[in-house]
Amino acid sequence: MSRKISQTNISAYFSQPIRNDFHLYRFANTLLLPRVLRKYDKCLTGICMKGEVRFTLLGMKRVIKANEIFCFLPGHFVAIDSVSEDFEAHYGIISETFMKDITSRFPNVMFDYLIAHPSMSMTSMAMDEALRYFDLIELKIKEKYNLFQKDIIFNILYSYVLDMYNMINRDLPNLPLGKTANERIFDKFTLLAYHHIKENNPVTYYADALNITPKHLSKVVKIIKGISVKQWLDEFMMQELKQTLLSTQMSVQEISDEYNFSSADAFHHFFRKHTGMSPSNYRLQTDRPVDIPLITTEDLVIR
Repeated sequence: MSRKISQTNISAYFSQPIRNDFHLYRFANTLLLPRVLRKYDKCLTGICMKGEVRFTLLGMKRVIKANEIFCFLPGHFVAIDSVSEDFEAHYGIISETFMKDITSRFPNVMFDYLIAHPSMSMTSMAMDEALRYFDLIELKIKEKYNLFQKDIIFNILYSYVLDMYNMINRDLPNLPLGKTANERIFDKFTLLAYHHIKENNPVTYYADALNITPKHLSKVVKIIKGISVKQWLDEFMMQELKQTLLSTQMSVQEISDEYNFSSADAFHHFFRKHTGMSPSNYRLQTDRPVDIPLITTEDLVIR
């Protein structure tokens, strides 16, 4: 349930259980992420105490090391490649809805940065401070009869994200302190695209859904991303198509149907236009992850 609060109400989540929106993992020896490329629909964030995790995010090989804070945002293709035997981390998994509530006032530059830098190094003092967030959350989760439990955990996580935003400020000084009107429109547009990209809708569909003109939407996307709406949608579509080719056994015809192309030839032409190769050749020439099942909670050591 989304967060709703008024000036006359001290609680946005009065008596709501936290269990559907947040799960805490202490002293974990792996991360509860896919082992084969899949779109991740939650936020996973925490601190690495020792060891390392190698993973693929948006087609790029990356690594989380000791004394780093990490954050995987919802809506991106991710897969774990390997976990060292000595890996240990404290982290939480936040539902997409709860994460949107927590970060609703943060400017888009933060999300862009976290996509490009899913992990950041921390000083020993910063690690100790971050660890206290998880200690406090664990304490509050164990309280069975706190009517404001979810509100309290919301505010702890909000403070945690503020500290993360402060760390980003080291690399990007003079960060904005809130969203612009254009960013709010862009957020709604990207959410629509996330849920409807497979329908292969024209720009007018999104403008109508946002109750603005196509020209206004084009201006917003140009300001935020520096490209046209059509270019942005094509790039988003290509990201989806590439990951579908690499992470499934679907045929070219099945993918064409799944993404509402008029024909397999139309899909082929679109894909070649943006990559210079056919979908089949892309699948053959690109390394594919080993098809290991999703890890489960049994794969975790929580003490």
